[in-house]
Amino acid sequence: MSKSNEAFWWSLFSAGGVLAALCMPVFVLITGFLIPKLVGGKEDPALVFYDMFSSMASKWPVRITLFAVIFFSLFHCAHRIRHTLMDLGLRHSTGLLAAICYLSALTGSVFAVLALIRL
Repeated sequence: MSKSNEAFWWSLFSAGGVLAALCMPVFVLITGFLIPKLVGGKEDPALVFYDMFSSMASKWPVRITLFAVIFFSLFHCAHRIRHTLMDLGLRHSTGLLAAICYLSALTGSVFAVLALIRL
C-alpha cells in the first residue's frame, strides 16, 4: 500500500467545514445586521461601519478567529473543488489539480494575514 497525504487534506477540509458552519453565520449576523443596525441613520454609514469593524477587528482574538475561519474555509473550498474536478474526469492530472487548488488556498491565506495585519 502506498503512503498518501490525503488524510492531511481531508482534516483541513473537515475543519473548514465545521468552522464555516459554526462561525460564518455569527460573522454574517454581526457584520451584516448588528453593526449596520447600530450605525442607523448617522452621517456616513459606510465610514461609521468601517470604524466599528476596524475597532472590533483590532483585537488579537478577533483577528486570530477571523484568520482561522478564512484559512480553513479556503482549504475546505480548495479540497471540494479539487475532488469535483476529479469527478468531472480530470483524474489523470491529480497532482496538478492539487497544486493549483492548495496553492491558491495558501495564497488566499497569505493575503488574509496581510489584510488582518493592516487593520
